[in-house]
Amino acid sequence: MTDLVFLHLKAGNGGDGKVSFRREKYIPKGGPDGGDGGRGGSIIIRGAAGETTLRSYAGKKSFAAAPGQRGGGRNCSGGDGEDLYLEVPIGTVIWQLSENNIAHRRRLFNGGAAPLKKDQVEMEVYVLEKDGITPPAREPDALFAPDALEKYAQERFNPEVEGLTKLFEFTEDGQEFLVVQGGFGGRGNDAFKSSINRAPLQAQYGTFAEERLVAFELRLLADIGLVGLPNAGKSTLLSILTKARPKIASYPFTTLEPHLGILHDEASGREVVLADIPGLIEGASEGKGLGFEFLRHVKNSSALLYVLTLEENQVFNEALSNEEKAAVLWNQYQTLYSEIAAFDPKLAEKRSILSISKIDIYSTELIDAIRSYFLQKSHNVMLFSSVTGQGMPQLIQALVAMVIK
Repeated sequence: MTDLVFLHLKAGNGGDGKVSFRREKYIPKGGPDGGDGGRGGSIIIRGAAGETTLRSYAGKKSFAAAPGQRGGGRNCSGGDGEDLYLEVPIGTVIWQLSENNIAHRRRLFNGGAAPLKKDQVEMEVYVLEKDGITPPAREPDALFAPDALEKYAQERFNPEVEGLTKLFEFTEDGQEFLVVQGGFGGRGNDAFKSSINRAPLQAQYGTFAEERLVAFELRLLADIGLVGLPNAGKSTLLSILTKARPKIASYPFTTLEPHLGILHDEASGREVVLADIPGLIEGASEGKGLGFEFLRHVKNSSALLYVLTLEENQVFNEALSNEEKAAVLWNQYQTLYSEIAAFDPKLAEKRSILSISKIDIYSTELIDAIRSYFLQKSHNVMLFSSVTGQGMPQLIQALVAMVIK
């Protein structure tokens, strides 16, 4: 699943105004007739319910909108650049990595959402020695941190911890966000004529367009995220509780992409959105296994269900006492909790339930030992079997209650 992309987005610069004079056979002293430059195209991001991943952006590095055209003679205005629309799934967050001066100005003046108006920008004037020549070149409006794309693409991406600016989060279909605004067209020399300046040689440059380096991060919008080691039984549980059909097999990392399912509770009439997230291993907070992909999706879950389990060779290992087997489960929980807290301490504070799966192969004595061991650690634990349904009604009740709180 493509759930994180880094992009360079540049709107179109505004077109320059034109220095031009009327030249006709019987009008030897025609006045100024330089037209205005066109508006540069903007880039607008739109939330689309039909999109489920950011796969359409995989392998892409940049997008640019068309610039406005330069003004022409005979008071002809330059053409406007066409706006560029990019669609993203609901749940996508736009993070800013870097911006240029004009983008920074809009974010400070208008909060980054509303477009700048022409009177909020400074229009630079140029002067020519005669008409018909190109305006002098000028220094571009450079990005503050031009190497930010490479930096964040190669390093751990944890935007809230690093204090990056969240530009927008898409929560509804059809939402639009102006991520980079096109430049304004400059006025031609016809706009500068006056009683004391009958033949102006000055016109305006078009304004620079906004330019940003951004990250698109897709986060699943779920009530409860299922957290567990690989092959803990999360996918099977999701398929039993909901109509979701994630891939299920007896080897680690079966779940390579997150899956969503909706639990319908007839008793309360509530719907609970569950997310089966790729299995976590020790070192995930450092990027091992599927760590970062896992932890990004945990962020948008309101609560967590920890799913712990013993493998068959552990359950039937007579060399281990029931208390030692319970300790294995407790250590699993400690590993999961530690990795989440290491990635972002706020994640560890989410409401949670501890559960143990596959208890259809556990003896009564082992179940009693597990309950007792977790109570000694001041934690209640719910035990269930997706195969026999044992403990499932109680688990459903607890999940619904956790969301309602």
